[in-house]
Amino acid sequence: MKIAILDADILHDSLRPDYGSYGLMFEHLLGPATGGWQLSVHHVIDGQYPEDPQQYDGFLITGSKHDSFADDQWIVALRQYARTLFRQGKPMVGVCFGHQLLAHALGGRAGRSDAGWGLGVMQYRVQQQPAFVGDRKTVNLIASHRDQVLALPEGAQRLLSNDFCPNAAFYIPGKVLAIQGHPEFSVDYARALLHVRAGQWSTEMLAQVESSFSVPHDGSLVGQWIKRFLEQNKNNHED
Repeated sequence: MKIAILDADILHDSLRPDYGSYGLMFEHLLGPATGGWQLSVHHVIDGQYPEDPQQYDGFLITGSKHDSFADDQWIVALRQYARTLFRQGKPMVGVCFGHQLLAHALGGRAGRSDAGWGLGVMQYRVQQQPAFVGDRKTVNLIASHRDQVLALPEGAQRLLSNDFCPNAAFYIPGKVLAIQGHPEFSVDYARALLHVRAGQWSTEMLAQVESSFSVPHDGSLVGQWIKRFLEQNKNNHED
């Protein structure tokens, strides 16, 4: 399996020495679980794309501080690239920004949420149980977002949900898996990111988020979902 990770952000200067990039985080999440998969990172925020998409069995779009629905040239180009991959039947995974971008590119809608920021470890209800998910009823994931998927694209099935974020994950059988939460985040990184942005939130909210970090999160489990989804749909077979 050859998977292209489309990295859609550059970490804050203070975070890069310890955490590198979102692409690197996904290599750490998926690498041990994939048994020899070839993972390559492409910095689409800088216009870097795979030379030959047909050489890849699947694609993953990372998170980003940017808005998936914005008109920045690189974001418009990434939405068009996602539509092209979709027409070609290439399995795609999107996380946070990537989740929202896939929804927006494929006929749904992403935008700023009236609910405000979602931060810290959140619990989500599992709404469907396709083969790549198994029998879990709830999962906990680290969240860091104020945009949400407001309308699902045609053919999408809601996968995860809670009261704060109704469309917290969706999938289009055989084609797309999109997840709002961050399976690739460690608590250390989430805490460091929170510190960088701390001026945006009240002391009370920061305390609530810090308290949530004591709840175990299921990043590794959801990493397995991603692995199974890509494996099952390598040849565009529906799960």
